[in-house]
Amino acid sequence: MVIEFKYFGYWYFTKKIEWGSYLIHTVLLPPVNMMFLNWYPFNKKIGIKIFYILFWSLGCLLYELITLLPEPIGYFHYGWWNIWNSAIENPFLFVILLFYYKWICKIEAKIKNPNV
Repeated sequence: MVIEFKYFGYWYFTKKIEWGSYLIHTVLLPPVNMMFLNWYPFNKKIGIKIFYILFWSLGCLLYELITLLPEPIGYFHYGWWNIWNSAIENPFLFVILLFYYKWICKIEAKIKNPNV
């Protein structure tokens, strides 16, 4: 959000804060995160986990490239940001999402069973 609204690295639709970009942040991104976590191979080998993260990162990059198309289809615009920034950032964001999820699961487990 800081890169988008403060530094104008990229934006949806226009550079202004508007309902369309609010919908992207609230209706599109959370379900993608939930699907990533829902299908994540928690009990598989590390190689499969790395492949899974890279697969989702590639999917996000393809989606980003589609949204960069001209206006009837595309609604995403770059300022100083570029596709390579996203290619580097996305795997880290997925790993952070996994750590956050595991942290929340530990907190929930302590709440359910405080004696452990």
